[in-house]
Amino acid sequence: MPRRSTKEAQTTKSEFLARKKGGQNSRVDDEDDDLDSPVHVDFEIDLDRKSTIIVIMLGICLKFLLLNAYRSTDFEVHRNWLAITSSLPIHEWYISSISEWTLDYPPLFAWFEYALSYFARSFDPAMLVITNLLYTSDPTVLFQRISVMVTELLLFFAILAGNGSRRARRALPALLVLAVFDAGLLLVDHVHFQYNGLLIGLLLLSIRCVQQRRDVAAALIFAALVNMKHLYLVLGPAYAAFLIRHHCLAPSHATWLPFRSAFGAAARLVVMAALGL
Repeated sequence: MPRRSTKEAQTTKSEFLARKKGGQNSRVDDEDDDLDSPVHVDFEIDLDRKSTIIVIMLGICLKFLLLNAYRSTDFEVHRNWLAITSSLPIHEWYISSISEWTLDYPPLFAWFEYALSYFARSFDPAMLVITNLLYTSDPTVLFQRISVMVTELLLFFAILAGNGSRRARRALPALLVLAVFDAGLLLVDHVHFQYNGLLIGLLLLSIRCVQQRRDVAAALIFAALVNMKHLYLVLGPAYAAFLIRHHCLAPSHATWLPFRSAFGAAARLVVMAALGL
């Protein structure tokens, strides 16, 4: 069998690579043709401001229909917390024995209830009397329902704020509709009055800040979230590992002390504010 020269071998190899590249190009062209074919449907829903408002208003109307629906014992729990934070001095918020429904959420949530009590007074001042155990009235129920609906708007804002990439924009309509009409949130927030829409909104805003490389803002919002509901503390190790690696140990920040301690100071600031220090 005659041996081929080096030049012939190189020519053969070049032809082989050219044929292989040509085959890959043809496959890509075929895929492009498939995308352009009538069988492949690639559409994008434009979620304009009018459509967004309509979706949210439909959800609010649905929840108003539940105004006189069943309420769990958490209705009385949160009414009691409104009364505790508005009637007692700060140092008695967590030790008062007037009611069995003592505060068992972190301090920042207690301040949230304290802020709500200012608006509750204009609906029915009697709901803020700490000795009015098992108190209920139409204005009280209306206020509790509205407080959940209003704070839930933060969740919708957080979803609409996360529209950076084209894929995220395409998913916005579905995400918004799922959030507005989510049966789980409807149960735990509008029946059990847990304010999870507000809390999930804070979590999404914190994740959005991480995506935008705003590490200090992400740490600040996550610290506020943990100080409102302790169950989110399970995410703390993941946040700490990411922020330490991405922020403190980043080459551009490693030798500059303010960058290394900024997010820690932000978290401490939230904790100190929550504790009233």
